[in-house]
Parts: sequence; structure tokens; C-alpha cells
Amino acid sequence: MEVTPDRDRVPGSLTSRFGDSVFRSQVMLAGAVALVVCITVALSPDGIDDSPAFFLGLTAVLWVTIASATVPWLAFPMRLQMVVPLCDIAAIGLLRIAEPQSGFGILLIFPVIWLATSFGRLGCVAGPALASGMLVAQATLTELDVLQPSVTTTPISAASLSVTLAFVAGVMYTTSRRVESQRILLRRQTRMLEDALGRARIQEATVREALDAVQFAVLGVDRHGETLTSNRAARALLSQLDLPGNTPFHRFPLYRSDKVTPLLPAEFPHLRVLSGEAIDSETYWIGHRTGTRFTIDVSARLLHDEVGEVSRAVVVLRDVSAEVRAIADRDDLVTSMSHELRTPLSSILGYVDLALETDGLPDDTRGMLDIALANTQRLNSLVSDLLAARSTSPANQISLRREPCDVSALVQDSVDAIRPLANERLLSMSLDIDSGVEAVADAFRLRQVIDNVLSNAVKYNRAGGRIIVTVAASPDALDGPAVEIHIADTGRGMSLEEQKGLFERFYRAESVRGSTVHGTGLGLSISREIVVLHEGTIEVDSEPGRGTEVCVRIPRGDLPEPAPAPDDPRPADVAIGPDRPTEES
Repeated sequence: MEVTPDRDRVPGSLTSRFGDSVFRSQVMLAGAVALVVCITVALSPDGIDDSPAFFLGLTAVLWVTIASATVPWLAFPMRLQMVVPLCDIAAIGLLRIAEPQSGFGILLIFPVIWLATSFGRLGCVAGPALASGMLVAQATLTELDVLQPSVTTTPISAASLSVTLAFVAGVMYTTSRRVESQRILLRRQTRMLEDALGRARIQEATVREALDAVQFAVLGVDRHGETLTSNRAARALLSQLDLPGNTPFHRFPLYRSDKVTPLLPAEFPHLRVLSGEAIDSETYWIGHRTGTRFTIDVSARLLHDEVGEVSRAVVVLRDVSAEVRAIADRDDLVTSMSHELRTPLSSILGYVDLALETDGLPDDTRGMLDIALANTQRLNSLVSDLLAARSTSPANQISLRREPCDVSALVQDSVDAIRPLANERLLSMSLDIDSGVEAVADAFRLRQVIDNVLSNAVKYNRAGGRIIVTVAASPDALDGPAVEIHIADTGRGMSLEEQKGLFERFYRAESVRGSTVHGTGLGLSISREIVVLHEGTIEVDSEPGRGTEVCVRIPRGDLPEPAPAPDDPRPADVAIGPDRPTEES
């Protein structure tokens, strides 16, 4: 790669260095000439004071040196500055003519190198050409007996020195171009590194500001628990605990969920994650029992260096005291309300039972009391479910009473019960129910599951929408015969993120929290628990804008042998289809 020596194409820093180097190079050359002159004067048996060539050469070197120190070379194009080394070649040639036996000829190599390295291809040619011209002229004058013969002024010696100077100039030119190319490449790489370093500093500052802006503590720790990095929230956490700001993580006062047992050194999250465990949202208590204490949620991750080795662990601590208190208050409220509701419900159940035992009740009054009794019993069951969702006591857990039941009839009864509400919202219901589908199950609990799913299909459907209910037996299942209940709607649907918490207790999707649709968020959670107790599965397939389909699947169990079919066939006006009655309303 060739770099043009024109001053207009050379950066300012390079021209500045070149302007300074003119004087330095000339001083070095003048010093070498002065040294050779002194040696020649001291050792030459013949005087040289009467040689005009010697006087002209020495004077030329002197004046060129003075000019190199006084002329503002940066004000001129670089090619005009070639006059300095060219004048040096002419002066050295005169000195060699005056004293052929001295070492002035070898000094020609210095201005030739100067021209080849600083002035590009033109300098590489001009230097050896002028020097060769001086040498050829000296040899010619010697052959014409104008100058005194000498072994250093023969045509052979002149040609050899000319070739040597040309070779040196070529080598120096090539080397200087290579060096200059490498210098340019290095300069570019330096700029790239500086840019990368600047971007890294900006990114580091951005990450630091982002970490300081978050409300949870972030710590970078090594294998020994020493804190390498921390954000503002981590320092504020230590301040709340009255601990020094440089307290290592393994010195944090962490306690288990019982608030009494301190964590052992080997149980600290950073050591566990370094040993290969996954630490994600684990709850601890932090703070000594005699000081400030609160609940924190801890997660830990590993960071690797550029070669893939583990360099440190990042520990995230989030204060969840308010959330824990809110959950405890909610559970206490649910428990309190459930207990308070049980007393009036028990009283209502008793009085309704007594009213039903009264003789002479009109049929319509008895029918209304039966409805009141059924709904009161169901409300009492829901209160029990609330207590079961709140308590882990075995006395409050959901229990099953399994017996053979007609699942088709259960679904039909649930549809009949929900139909008035569906009609209010102008919802059409399409039924595809196999007749006589039975299973060994708790009919009351299974009806509760169907009611919950149907209620959601009505509540979260769009006005004028559609509900499709399908009941069928699946004898070819891998784990034995089963009953499948499909309930699909054309409502708003749910995103994947909303479906993740669908079966959590008290969970309600973000899209319905601010709507007029009310709920406790317990229906699907209790439904899944009931289905799991039946050793079955409940699955949800939903998409925003498309609607939701829920599939409940429970094993049929060990059903008793069916009774022999009667000889007389079923009347034709009863059969709607061969074995799959359908309904559209």
C-alpha cells in the first residue's frame, strides 16, 4: 500500500512530525560530515585547504543545515522540501571529489535513505539518480585526467556504489511503505478500539444507571461471597439493616421462612447456584431478630467469562414484605368471612328443611323451597371450598364420594341450569352429548367442575356468541377408558401469559380485572383440584379473539355390568339419533 507523500494528503500530525524531522535529519547528516572532515584533516598527509570543491561542499552542508533550522518547512509542499536532501547529495559529491580517499562517498546513503522513506516513489528515484550522476561525473572527469586518479573514482567503483545506493533506496522505500501501511492500519485499529472502549463505557454507564434505577437489590459476588458489584438498592438495603456498605453477601443475616433458623453457610444462594442448583424466587427473612426485619425474594444466576468459565454469581433480592402481608390479610379475610357465613347458612338450611317437612305445602311453594335448599347447600359447599383453599388442614380438604353416575345427565342438568343466564346474553348453545356416558366419580364435585367451566363460558363470552358442549367416551385412551367433556365458547380468549396463572388460587386475568365481570379467581383452581383427585386432567386451549375451549377428562373407573336390555325396542319418537342425541338452541 503506497501512501502519497503530498502534504495535502498527509494528516496534520504527520506533517508536524516531518517538519521537525527535517532539522533533526539534517543535523545528524551534518554531524557525520563534520566527523569525517575532522578525521580527514587529522589523518590526511596532504592539505585540503586549497581545494575549491571541498570548500563549496562544506559550505553547502553548513547553509543547508542553517536553512533546515530557520525555514518554516510546514508552509511548503513536501515535494519542495526534497531540496534539502538533494543539496546534501550534491555537497557530499563535491566533498568526495575534493578528497576521494576519504569516506565521504558512504555518506551518500543517508540522504538517499531520507529521500526514499519520506518522499515516496519520486524520492526513491531522485536520490539514487542524483548520487549516480555525481559518481559518474567524477569517474568521467578522472578518466579525462581532469581529476586526480584514485581507486574510489574508477567507473567500476562508481557503478558499484550507484547500484548499491539504488538497491538501498528500493529496500528503504518498500520497507517505509510497509511500515506506513502498518502504521495506518494500527491507527485505524486504535480508533476502532477507542470507539469500542467508548461504547463499552457508555454501555457500562447505562447498565449501572439502569441497575441503580430498579427497586430491587442486585449483587455480583464471587465464590467466597465477597461483593464485587452492587447497585443503589443493595446499598440502601444494607443501610436499613444497619450494616456497613462493604458487608459481603455471606455475612447477610438471612433466616429461613420460620424467621428463627439462620441459613447455614452452605445454604446461601450464591453457593448453591455455583454448585449447580437453580435458585429462582425463594423466600427468606433478612435482618436480625432484634432489629429491622422483612421478607425478601431471592433469585441467583451465573455469569461466564469470554472462555465460558464461571466468573461470578448475580444475586437479586426483592423486598416482598408488602406482598406477604397482603396475602396473609387476604387469607385471614377469606377464613373469617367463610366462618361467619357458615352460621347463617346452617340456620337457613335447618329452617328450609323444617319448612319442607310441613304438611300441606302447595306444590309451587315446595318447589321454590327445594330450589332454595339446593342453592343453599351449594353455597355452603362453596364456603367449604374457600376454607379448603385457605387451609392445609386435612379436615378442610376436598373429599370425594365416588359412585357410578351418569355424566351425560350431569352435563345436561348443568346446561339447563345455566340456560336462563345464557339467554339473557343472547348466547346460543350447541350440544353434542352421547347418551348414557357413565363414570365412577363424585357426582356433586363433578357437577361443580362443569358448572364452573360453563359459568366462565357464559360470563366471558361476547353477547350473541355461541357455546359448544360435547360429551363422549374415549375407550382407546392409553390409561384406560375415560370420559371427555369439551366446553368451547366464542368469547374474548386469553393470551399465553394469562393462561400461565389460570389455575392459581385467586388469579384473575389482567383483561378482566377492571371489567364488570365479577369473580373470586377460585373456580378453576378448585376445579383442577377436583379433577386431579379423580386422577384426570383439565386442559385449556385459548387465543385472544378466538375464544376458549376447556377439556375435562376423567377415568371411567370400574363400572358395574350393565343390566340386560329389554326385549321391546325404544319407541321411535324418543330416539333423536342412533346413539348421539344433539340439540341446538
